[in-house]
Amino acid sequence: MARSENEGPRQVELIGPYAGVFAYATGVVLTLIGPILGLTGNGFADGLCVGVFTFPIGLLLLASAYEWRRAERRFQAIGVHGTGEVLSVNEIHPGGENPDTADLTIRITGLTFAPFTAECTLGNHSGLTPGHTFNLMVDPTDNSFAIGFDHLFPRSDKETPPKE
Repeated sequence: MARSENEGPRQVELIGPYAGVFAYATGVVLTLIGPILGLTGNGFADGLCVGVFTFPIGLLLLASAYEWRRAERRFQAIGVHGTGEVLSVNEIHPGGENPDTADLTIRITGLTFAPFTAECTLGNHSGLTPGHTFNLMVDPTDNSFAIGFDHLFPRSDKETPPKE
């Protein structure tokens, strides 16, 4: 996917391998449920009625899952750790039954790339105020970044506990 030179930093969504398998399987089921119902149900019309809705949703989910997994593999290969610092909380979107999300302006810094400022959306934003910091991953080739994916931040279980 080529990006233009003047396009700024962007937040990308990633999913791990298990979520990828689930997304692919769900996409396949949604894509094929209409034709399967048409062949095995009471008639072609039953499958067509269901398939009109589920087929495009399934294809969209398959395409999105492919992009999420491709980005995750790219971040595994060339991503570097960075730190995001909240500069401002621009807007909070109420989620109703889902968690609220916040639109933020953040400064991203790291050891191997120049600091930059970006806009991002973050769920579960309780307690975020200017100055709050969090870990993220950055692709230094295009300044794309991903927030909040534990599989990219391996725990250091090998560390020995401090002696008292």
